[in-house]
Amino acid sequence: MSHDADVIQTLGTMIKELLLDAVRLQRNARRNGDEASEQRIAAFIAAVSAAETACLRSDESAAAYALSRVDESRIH
Repeated sequence: MSHDADVIQTLGTMIKELLLDAVRLQRNARRNGDEASEQRIAAFIAAVSAAETACLRSDESAAAYALSRVDESRIH
């Protein structure tokens, strides 16, 4: 695997983990009835997902993007 591919894979993995943490925080905010935090976290997830899709376009980013869309669909 080339260095660029390694970097992209690593970034994709890191972003996926970041999004998973954000989804957990969002779930906790939802459970606690904190709508403002839940909405801010949803915006964060959407922004990170969009940036990830635009920049990385790797298998890892596609998985993280799909995960964020699943959670976002539960909100709306």
